[in-house]
Amino acid sequence: TGPIRQWLNENQQNFATFPVSPARLAELIELVESAQMNFSTAVSKLLPALIKENDAPLLLAEKMNLLQNANETQLIAWVEEVLLTNPDKVTEYKKGKKGLLGLFVGEIKKISKGKADPQQVTRLLQEKLQ
Repeated sequence: TGPIRQWLNENQQNFATFPVSPARLAELIELVESAQMNFSTAVSKLLPALIKENDAPLLLAEKMNLLQNANETQLIAWVEEVLLTNPDKVTEYKKGKKGLLGLFVGEIKKISKGKADPQQVTRLLQEKLQ
């Protein structure tokens, strides 16, 4: 309830007057729980849009192009692209510089325009880098 409480405080409202119904909030939470969207995007982009136009969260997320890509074939392609374009970093990683995993994830987020599911990307990177 952090982001909701913040909105309520900023707008001097209470839960009874919050413009998004509990059912819609549950749908929003389900998008995050099912890894279709990350929490940060849900809070910073989708929740404000829901407050303005109380539409179904999934439909609104699709309209706003906010859903993450969980297609493993596409994720593997992005992982391979990043590893192929950073051979020196791959070598460093394999020599023990495990902190580079974050760099690889960041590069994949860039090329996927934030659509890649970071948990799946991390798992795939770890598999490819073994």
